[in-house]
Amino acid sequence: MRLLDARRLTGVNLDLDGPGAIAEVEFEAGDDVARAIAVWQDAVARAARLLGWDAPPAVRRWTGDRGAALVFPAPADALYVAVDVTEWAVECAQRALAGEPARELDELAPTLLAARERERLPVLSALHAAAEARGVPLLLDDDHLSLGEGARSRTWPRALAPAPADVPWDSLRPIPVALITGTNGKTTTARLLARIARTAGHVPGNTSTDGLAVAEQVVETGDWTGPGAARIVLRDPRVTLAVLEVARGGILRRGLAVDRCDAACITNVSADHLGEHGIDDLAAMARVKAVVTRVVAPHGRIVLGADAPIAVPAPSGMSSSTLPSAQVLSNMPKEASASPVSSATPQPNPLLDLPAAAFPAPVVWFSRDPQHPQLVRHRAAGGEVWFVSAAGQLTRGRGGEPDVAVVALDELPFCFGGAATHNVANALAAAALAAALGLPDPAIAAGLRSFVDNPGRAQLVRLDHAKLFLDFAHNPAGIAGLAPLLAQIRAGARLLVSLGIAGDRRDDDIRDIARAVASLGPDLVLTRDLEHYLRGRAPGEVPALLEHSFAGLGIACERVESEVAAIRRGLEWARPGDVIAILVHVDRDEVWAELRARGVAPEAGQDRSGRPGQA
Repeated sequence: MRLLDARRLTGVNLDLDGPGAIAEVEFEAGDDVARAIAVWQDAVARAARLLGWDAPPAVRRWTGDRGAALVFPAPADALYVAVDVTEWAVECAQRALAGEPARELDELAPTLLAARERERLPVLSALHAAAEARGVPLLLDDDHLSLGEGARSRTWPRALAPAPADVPWDSLRPIPVALITGTNGKTTTARLLARIARTAGHVPGNTSTDGLAVAEQVVETGDWTGPGAARIVLRDPRVTLAVLEVARGGILRRGLAVDRCDAACITNVSADHLGEHGIDDLAAMARVKAVVTRVVAPHGRIVLGADAPIAVPAPSGMSSSTLPSAQVLSNMPKEASASPVSSATPQPNPLLDLPAAAFPAPVVWFSRDPQHPQLVRHRAAGGEVWFVSAAGQLTRGRGGEPDVAVVALDELPFCFGGAATHNVANALAAAALAAALGLPDPAIAAGLRSFVDNPGRAQLVRLDHAKLFLDFAHNPAGIAGLAPLLAQIRAGARLLVSLGIAGDRRDDDIRDIARAVASLGPDLVLTRDLEHYLRGRAPGEVPALLEHSFAGLGIACERVESEVAAIRRGLEWARPGDVIAILVHVDRDEVWAELRARGVAPEAGQDRSGRPGQA
């Protein structure tokens, strides 16, 4: 038995409805798993009695008993000592398996009790009760305690947290909060919702993979999708509505920042990051994503994507001119490269299997297809749905009420006339969330129409004699989902694809990504390392895996050092009209420095129609 990690859980998470501590352990061949878990549970129970906690443990055993998540609840102001407890309890289990005597609790007790007193916030219990009675959110971290949210909040240094009698309760309130998660589309959906909110007169605070933004102005760059980022936005006195992107990693490593929100969205669930933290299949991943639904207030809405993600089977030698009709728009050009691609077909959608009866608020389903069976069933039962009508309108339907057309798809630049099917889905998700937050239809339509700048996502730039396409697609479904858009942009020209993959993907996942790239029908692939995302892999290891896969697929492949090098090599290779697609686009500053050096302005060089002849 080996301890992989022990850490605090600071909010609602996969295993608990509040804060606690988790130990992730790996079992070795021959370990008595049941005995190890029983010893850990007994040790936690004894330590909890010593500390005066009610801490019923929870155990989530991993597939094949290769490991487990050992979890128990703890007070929010005792999480560091809770981690000490679980580390000692794991040590007890390890010693029991090895036939060695455990370190007695009496020996550890003075240290635990002293640590508990150092961490304790004496006013927390009374403050929490007073805040809950008034419906006022309370946020706590290592440095600060805050009451209320955004423009209706106040923050104190943790050590100076006030007594309930000293709190100006009348000025403190929650603000509208939306949580957005899913495998793909989170950042774009969050940006779209922030734009709609700002159009409606709000000052939106937005967390995302790309950074923190207030009123759509970036205040901090980087991956800000964890609970710490959410607390920064929720404490900003300018913010009147919060749009919080919530990543899988944040849910599993720490939990949510809030225990109440007004709307939550799961855009989709497909294969990515499987095999980490004991999450091995799509059903388990859907349960992770569904943590956001557990904090939706009864008056709120849970927005779920009904469309199945694209699965990429083994190559079949098809050309993109024979892609399934579901992937090809009627006005798309039929000419394409003869490079081998696979037939991209839908896979089961695990969101459809979530237990709807357990949701705390009404569900809203969205799909590009107005006749999707889930939408038909849900609407027949009186529920709300969003879809693209036969006339090409983003449309809301509710029970037997007449349809409400909100905005025409052709008016949304980021949808490339409908070819960017992933962005059509993102627009539907954002519109459904906006309606759930009470934002009016005219603001939804105007906000979506005005959204033209989506950095690093489906950006098309005219560069010299070629077209440059920049996108963050980084998993099989995300990459395969670009097929309709890239086919329309190519219009029969050649395609070069450059990509790198983070090192924490399994070998089979990397091979699946190679097959997804093959489904785009590239004429040349350029692989590269993601220098800052090796994550345990040796330099060159991931590109070598990709290159081996592409060789087996019969696709020409070269290696480059960076995205800038890929652009330079692509321009050497390209004939007039060819497309250079940079996927897993992370080197944004370096790429735009290169483009500016070539005379391309960030806005002037972009073309969002995707239609032949208009670039």
